[in-house]
Amino acid sequence: RFSSPSKQENNANDFCRDCVDTFDTLIYLILDGIIEVGIINTCDDVCDYVTAKSGSAVLYAICAVGCDALGINEFIKIAKEVDLDPIYFCESLKICPINDNGDAKFKSFSILPSHAPVYSTFVIDFTYESVNGTGSGQLLVNIQTIDYVEILSTFLIESLKPGRYAERITVDASPDPTCDPSIEECEQWYPGVYNVTIMIYNGECGSHHPHSQVYDMVKGSFRID
Repeated sequence: RFSSPSKQENNANDFCRDCVDTFDTLIYLILDGIIEVGIINTCDDVCDYVTAKSGSAVLYAICAVGCDALGINEFIKIAKEVDLDPIYFCESLKICPINDNGDAKFKSFSILPSHAPVYSTFVIDFTYESVNGTGSGQLLVNIQTIDYVEILSTFLIESLKPGRYAERITVDASPDPTCDPSIEECEQWYPGVYNVTIMIYNGECGSHHPHSQVYDMVKGSFRID
């Protein structure tokens, strides 16, 4: 179980984060509105439907800003894309900034303690530096476990200005008492070495859409006694 890394307040574009966080709901309501309303001629037609169904001022604002920027036809065309991902969608709506000349390189990386018993907390500290700033992207954290249970999480990195950034992520190496092994795989944190990989992406990790690339990667490990 991971803690979220710190949010870069001085560079944060909260509207971008809202767009990414509400992506699934917004797309569902847009497509549902197309089916239920039928003929949609204006942005108000679809965005008023989104508001009526969700009661969310945030969803209305994202819908209205994106649709007004693209026009109703292009807006619906993008919403209908089969393999859409949240960051690319919000970039297409001109809500999340794009920087195809961005960069980020890890400058330091540590995991403490280097070893400890199960039920311990491991602290991952790292810094990265950007010369040209970054686009809207993701930080991916992956831990290779002894019993091959996938421990992977991604965090949104909003477009950053040039500079150096420090992050801290904590890993609670405790079996989850709420995990039901009849429903899902449950990590037990057996003794052994756990390899950690952290990657910084422009765009969503693994995306084949434009404005997507791997900035940098760093690896380390910790041991459970």
